[in-house]
Amino acid sequence: MQFPHKKKALSLMLASALVSVPVLADESVELQDIEVFGTTPMHGVGLPEDEIPANIQSANHEDIERVQGLDISDFMNKTLGSVSLNQAQNNPFQPDLRFRGFTASPLVGNSQGLSVYMDGIRINEPFGDAINFELIPEAAIASMNLIPGSNPVFGLNTLGGALSMQTKNGFTHAGHSLEAYTGSFGRDSGTVESGGNDGNFAYYVTGSITKEDGWRDFSPSRVEQFFSKLSYANEDTSLDFGITAVDSDLNGNGAAPVELVALDREAVFTHPDNTQNELRMFTLNGSHWLDDTTMLSANTYFRKSDRTTFNGDGSELSVIGGQIGEDEDDDDVLDEVITGAAGLGFANGDDVALNNTSETEQDSYGFGLQTTFLDDLFGRENQLIVGASYDKSKVDHTSQSEIAQFTSSRGTSGTGFIIDESVVDGEIDTETYSLFFTNTHSLTDRLALTVAGRWNRIEIDISGTSEGGEQELNETGEKHVFNRFNPSLGMTYAIQDNLTVYGNYSESNRAPTPSELTCADPDNPCALPNSFLADPPLDDIVARTIETGFRGTNGNVNWNAGVFYTELKDDLFFFPATEEDPADPRLNVGIFDNIDKTSRAGLELGADGAYDKLTWFANYAYIRAAFEDDFAYAREVDDEVVTFNVDKGDRLPGIPEHNIKIGADYAFTQKLSAGFTASYHSSQYFRGDEANVDKKIGHYKVVNLHGRYKVTDNLQFFAKVDNLFDSEYDTFGLYGEPDEAPGFDFEDPRFVGTSSPRAGWIGFKLTL
Repeated sequence: MQFPHKKKALSLMLASALVSVPVLADESVELQDIEVFGTTPMHGVGLPEDEIPANIQSANHEDIERVQGLDISDFMNKTLGSVSLNQAQNNPFQPDLRFRGFTASPLVGNSQGLSVYMDGIRINEPFGDAINFELIPEAAIASMNLIPGSNPVFGLNTLGGALSMQTKNGFTHAGHSLEAYTGSFGRDSGTVESGGNDGNFAYYVTGSITKEDGWRDFSPSRVEQFFSKLSYANEDTSLDFGITAVDSDLNGNGAAPVELVALDREAVFTHPDNTQNELRMFTLNGSHWLDDTTMLSANTYFRKSDRTTFNGDGSELSVIGGQIGEDEDDDDVLDEVITGAAGLGFANGDDVALNNTSETEQDSYGFGLQTTFLDDLFGRENQLIVGASYDKSKVDHTSQSEIAQFTSSRGTSGTGFIIDESVVDGEIDTETYSLFFTNTHSLTDRLALTVAGRWNRIEIDISGTSEGGEQELNETGEKHVFNRFNPSLGMTYAIQDNLTVYGNYSESNRAPTPSELTCADPDNPCALPNSFLADPPLDDIVARTIETGFRGTNGNVNWNAGVFYTELKDDLFFFPATEEDPADPRLNVGIFDNIDKTSRAGLELGADGAYDKLTWFANYAYIRAAFEDDFAYAREVDDEVVTFNVDKGDRLPGIPEHNIKIGADYAFTQKLSAGFTASYHSSQYFRGDEANVDKKIGHYKVVNLHGRYKVTDNLQFFAKVDNLFDSEYDTFGLYGEPDEAPGFDFEDPRFVGTSSPRAGWIGFKLTL
């Protein structure tokens, strides 16, 4: 495959946006159907699939629309290999997405291992590297690539992979549409789209509102999304200005005790668990051909993401003899609570609740610049990309815990009494500097070599007040600074025109997040949100990945087979506190600390194809996620602190070893089409059972249906059914305190995030 020069590159860039569309190019060059993928966050010219030493999974807007996923995470879970979801929050808008055993999660404190980009802008949140999937407008996505491995070019947090999305514009998506659907759980949704161009100027705009009551008690949610893009393009230059605005109000009331789930799957343990996100993002992307072989690309952005949480939780406190304390056998009580307890209305023996609230304001901005050179090197075709980026964020985080009373439904009613020790007022300033390059060189007509690397420098300055308002800074009074250069080396060889072998070695790193850095002192264990104490520094996590595989075509069938191994040095682990602090009634306190190694190893098989009116896909993934270090941790069992020993080879919790996805669509007539997706996920260990000594969460399988009927060229109806056979299964588990809320006498410490029941929706789409 020849590297494209200017005119051919413009066509290939368009094909990249549409993922798998036949390319029209210079008449002097014969090009067949080519899949072109961006190999950097800003994509650039892109490379043909045969030149990329990795198994990239991709989709376009038509694929996303056909499957009718709730959002991009739901679509990926239903269709892509090595992907699974943990419903830790039990809200469909707040899943933990796992890819190859690495996590992208909205929960601060989760060990994030995937980087996520939209139009070249990294959208992992500054506080905790979290990913809020509802802040990604699904209707605006033109294409997406899921890039596996520790690709250093995609920067920090790319331990196991990167998700790169490109949005629509008025050149590629002209037209107007109105879409709406309604159905189970009181879910209603409406989306409008409009786009157009005059040859040089273009616009695209979409907006949507989705609301639902939720399938569990006390679990309504509402998501409002807006996205717009103004574009300019001529033969040499393109320019795009984008605006994203999203407001969400989500109630995900978390996992429930297994005994409660057995009684009523819709019941929640305590509530509310409310998260409100507000995003305003402005982006400017541009590219310009300096000459026939050199393209300059750049972007800049401003992103404001505010988050408010309100969690009604249990506590370690109860009313004892008219006072609020630990338990009947503990003489230690909270002095300030005793002083303020008079008149709060508690009855002797009542369980005491907490209202844990937080506000996080995140402002970030930055820019990136890259240049693509397509000049031949040593008489062979060569593509060199060099770039740099700078990102700065400022985070203001406040949190506190209020003494509360449980209501009859295990909700909470605040007393107005704030526990001083819980008050946090922290500020985090982060600056990230990066330089990167990637070079793909055709050693022969069939053999290509890719060499890449990225240098990252991240400076994290944390300050704030805690412990009753006393000023607490990190011990040295200096910034946490992390420097690292990450390399990558890969090769592809076309054994035949329809068969390619590839191999790749790559490294990437993740700096500890502020929530981890400020929760690392054994003398000051914390819950999340944490206490911004003067904690010792942590090491950054370094991922090293090696993978190899084959991909090819056989008639109308595309297939791939590969193996991978990723080793994480200095992985971070949350160690629960072994001694209770009577001045801290919050549950699950502890510290983060580095452990020597963990690993993810796996086998991936995939195929897809088309025959007449049938299109289909099938994926299988085996993922062995294991600890490669011996260490001990402790947790409470039957009111006693028990130490557990993790041995090398023990499996990481929350990650199924076997994942199978199959799906098909059939066009019965030119107007009627229908399809299904089905998945199987094997058993997994509970979080807290890192020693692998207890029962697993059982395996599960689920089948979903979708279909469309085109009444006219402009009007179509669609419908879908999720969980067709009404399967009851769990996707997540952890250990908790089942006696911390009134009304039940539960003893089993296992909590689970469980499946939603069978559900269906029907809607229409009108296009002009």
